[in-house]
Amino acid sequence: MPNRRLSLFATLLRAAADWASARHGTPKRGCAERRRRSRQRLKDQAALSDFFRDRCQDLGGQVEALQQLVAGLNVERDRLRQQIQIHYECMDDLGRRNAYLLDQCAVSQHEAEHWKRFVEDERAREAEIARKFQLN
Repeated sequence: MPNRRLSLFATLLRAAADWASARHGTPKRGCAERRRRSRQRLKDQAALSDFFRDRCQDLGGQVEALQQLVAGLNVERDRLRQQIQIHYECMDDLGRRNAYLLDQCAVSQHEAEHWKRFVEDERAREAEIARKFQLN
C-alpha cells in the first residue's frame, strides 16, 4: 500500500468519528445504528477528502508539466522567429548585392560597347590611312 499522508481535514473527520463512538456508552439499539452510520459517513468523507487531495496533487503536477511544455514551446517559437528574421535580412542583403551586380554588369556592358566602337573606329581610320598610302 502506498505511503499516503493524511490531510488535516481527513484526520479531524476520523477523530470526530472516533470521539462520537467513544462518547456514547452502550445506548439503545436504534441510536447505536445511527451512530454507526454517522461514524461510517465521517470515515467515508475522510476517505473522499484523501482521494480528492491526491487527485489535486496529481492535477497540480500535470499543470506544472504543461506549463513547462508551453514555456519550452514559447522558447522554440522565439528561436524560430529569430531565424526567420535572420533569413529575411540575408534575403534583403542578397537582393541589394544582386542589384549592385546588375548595375555593374550594365556599366561593364556599356564600357565594352564603347571600347568596341573605339576599336572599330581605330580600324576604320587605319584602313583609311593604309588606302591613302596605297594611292600615293
